[in-house]
Amino acid sequence: MGEYYGRPGVEHTSRGGLSVPFTLLDEPVAAHPGAHYDGYTHAFGGMAVQFVLFMGLEAGLALLLDRRRGVWDRLRAASLSRATLLGARATSSWLLSLLAFTTVLGFGAAVFGIRVAGSGLGFAALLLATSAMATTFGLCLAALGGTPETARGLGIFATLVMAMLGGAWFPAFLFPAWMQKATLAIPTRWAMDGLDAMSWRGFPLAPAAGPLSALVGFTLLFGLVAWVRFRWE
Repeated sequence: MGEYYGRPGVEHTSRGGLSVPFTLLDEPVAAHPGAHYDGYTHAFGGMAVQFVLFMGLEAGLALLLDRRRGVWDRLRAASLSRATLLGARATSSWLLSLLAFTTVLGFGAAVFGIRVAGSGLGFAALLLATSAMATTFGLCLAALGGTPETARGLGIFATLVMAMLGGAWFPAFLFPAWMQKATLAIPTRWAMDGLDAMSWRGFPLAPAAGPLSALVGFTLLFGLVAWVRFRWE
């Protein structure tokens, strides 16, 4: 059912006397025959995911720069709690990331004709969850880095690795089987799988539950690390 793409197998075949080091196994990647792989839709989804990760990183770096400039001392004098500070930064970053997400995808829809062939509700929920994950990811990196310089270097490296292994640069179904399983430990893989399922793959709302649960779990994990590691001093 749906469109099929080959992936490397483990057996050897011979063609015209030459040995081919793998076989291609057909596997369905779309929900129904009318759904087919759309490179533009996947590319814009991947660009948007990578972009919001960088926006989350910048939000975390802004906190560290405020601390260096003495802004935090004035906030403490105003009896502002750490929870209020982190919550306000996370909320503003989440809203900005969501705006960037919709802008990138809206441009893709208007100019390149990308579409949501599956559940619109599921797609919208994934935008919200991915933006929240990216926000807490940036705060987590800032908390672990300690200084703007360290956090920026760590964050750029982590973001690019997550984008590449998560399927933002090219579809995850092109990965070897072992890598497809290993990259499930990366939040961007769940974000891209969910967005692909709700867009060009044409799935209904139910398959979005797994990616949404994983993204919420990563959001809570990153947020907890940021809360524990952030210090006023």
